[in-house]
Formats: sequence, structure tokens, C-alpha cells
Amino acid sequence: MKKTLLAVAIPSLLFANMASAAEIYKSDQGSVDFYGQLRTELKKNPDKEVTLGAGSSRAGVTAQYTLAEGVDVFGKVEFGLEGKGDYVMKNRLHIAGVATDFGKFSFGRQWVVSDEVWGAEYSYFFGGTGLRHATLSGARHDALIKYNYDGENFWVAANYGLDEDDSKQELAELYAGTSIGDFNLHVGGGQNTAKNYKVGTDKTTDPTKPADVKTDLRNTYFEGTAEYSFGAALVGFTYYNATLEDLKSPAEIKEDAFTVGGTYAVTDKATVYSGFEYVKQKTSGLDTEDGDGKNFYLGTVYKFNSWARIYGEYGYAKGTTTGFTNKGSDSFVGPTKVKDGENLFAIGARVYW
Repeated sequence: MKKTLLAVAIPSLLFANMASAAEIYKSDQGSVDFYGQLRTELKKNPDKEVTLGAGSSRAGVTAQYTLAEGVDVFGKVEFGLEGKGDYVMKNRLHIAGVATDFGKFSFGRQWVVSDEVWGAEYSYFFGGTGLRHATLSGARHDALIKYNYDGENFWVAANYGLDEDDSKQELAELYAGTSIGDFNLHVGGGQNTAKNYKVGTDKTTDPTKPADVKTDLRNTYFEGTAEYSFGAALVGFTYYNATLEDLKSPAEIKEDAFTVGGTYAVTDKATVYSGFEYVKQKTSGLDTEDGDGKNFYLGTVYKFNSWARIYGEYGYAKGTTTGFTNKGSDSFVGPTKVKDGENLFAIGARVYW
């Protein structure tokens, strides 16, 4: 496939992962909490030495106050703590909003709805190749307006990312879901347009192009997921369809991705999980061949309590799976070389507060 284009083909969650948050302030009107998590990860990739890193450690502050009956205001600021060299912290999220009986509205630097909704992918390290929404945005937008509504048996979520005179990507998404007995279902999609998107040699794009090559790209995607819980087990399936277009040429890549995964609680604290992902890419307007990628992962996690856990995972990748986000590691994986049956290993630990 043409690398210039393929290179980038690569219900409320505001207070998620805060079971152990430290209370800073509390009154009848509201509260302020300090939260975070420290991550340590040991990885072994093919042809590379073992690496030890901080993963995507982070810390943040949330606040929520009542203005009137049925109306709350809230905010959240979060910083990444990667622990590399002289690096101290970098802003990850900056959100302000209002919660009413008719839904929640949030504004600012946020994860996009499609990333929060996610799909049937349960890994900590090596999964995510079949979820294509982050191809251009990296799953986050700096000027995002988001709406979430949770009903008794259904939910709706939507967002719009402002382009701010083409200085940012324009993004729009709409998702909806429901629960029927032991089934959880959701569908949705969106469109992301990036003008003057850089596809040069910096940031692992096309190695044959100079660093200042830019074009206009648009990614249109649709996703549907079904999950079924029975006893200690959960299984899920996701279908993803996406079309990545170069708006300055007739070149485009159409993608179909299939993801199947599951988890099984061996004990109250120990869970095993696994999944398989297949991504098929069809090109047009290009002088290169179509491509595909296969990805498998198997892992286990042991949760000592609400604030500490350890986990380990094995991954196997074959073919080309370009530009995807892994939810567990909270990282965007850029364009990669063709994988001829690579074995991947990693272990990690987290401490929450």
C-alpha cells in the first residue's frame, strides 16, 4: 500500500478509575479529589533489549459542585507522569462541564467518545489493532464539546471537535447503546478531517518522503459491538469499517476490522483474557498491493484490591496493522513494518490513589 496514506491508517467517564481517590475538600455543596496511578511496565519486543518504563502514569484533580437541584458543575485536569529523563509532566486532560437531569455537557481537552465507548478488546498491551477511530486524532481532541446521557436501559453519547480555523482537526461522532439481559450492545461512528496533516519522515510516517510533506485527510468510520456475560465469563465481538481518504488525490484505503475477545474470572481477584483481531485493507488510486494484519493476545491480571494490581501478557502479530490505539496502555501505535510472526511479551503493575 502507498505509505504516504497508509502511514496514518495506522455511561459518564469523568471520574473513572478513582476508587481510591484522596479527598482534598468536601462540603454540602461539593467535593474536590486528588487521584492518580503509577504504572511500571517491563517489555520484550523482537530484536530489542528488555525495556523497563513508567507506562502512562498520571495524576489529576477533579471537582464537582451543586449549583441548584439537578444541576452540578464539574471539572478535571490531568497530567501524564512518564518518568523519562528530565520529563516531569505533560497535560493530558483539561475539562469543564455541567451535569443536569437531561445529560452531561463537557468542554475542553478530552478523549473522544469512540475511545471511551471502545469495543470488544480487553488487553493491557498488544490489542487494539481492530479499532480504527484514532487513526488521525490519536483518540483525543483539544477543543471538544461532548454530550453524555444515561437512561434506564440505554445511553447516548456524541461530540464535536472544533477546527478553530484549521488549526485543529474537525471531528464529529454519535454513539448509542443498550443492555438487554446479559447482552450489552452499542453502535456508532464518526468522521475526522485533518487539514495540512504532516506525512513526512518525522513521527514514523513515510520514510521515503521529506518531513514537510502535508496533505488533507479524512477518516470516516462505523463500529458495532456486542458483549455477552454468563457466569464468570464475558465474550465480545466488534466489527469496524473505515475509509481513509486523501482529499488532494483519488487515493483511499478502505478497512474492515474484526475483533473477538473474552475474559474469565478464575477467582474474585484473578482474571484471564484473550482476543484475536483481523484487519483487511483495500486500496484504490494507489500503485501498491492491498494488505492485512492478524493480531492475537493472551494475558492475566491479578487485582490485590481496589488500588493495586499486576498483569502479564503475550502477543503475536503477523502482517501489517498500522496506526492503532491500545486502551490498556493508553498509547497510540504509529505505522509499523510488516510483522512476520512476531512474539511479544510484557508484564506490568499499577498502584492507584
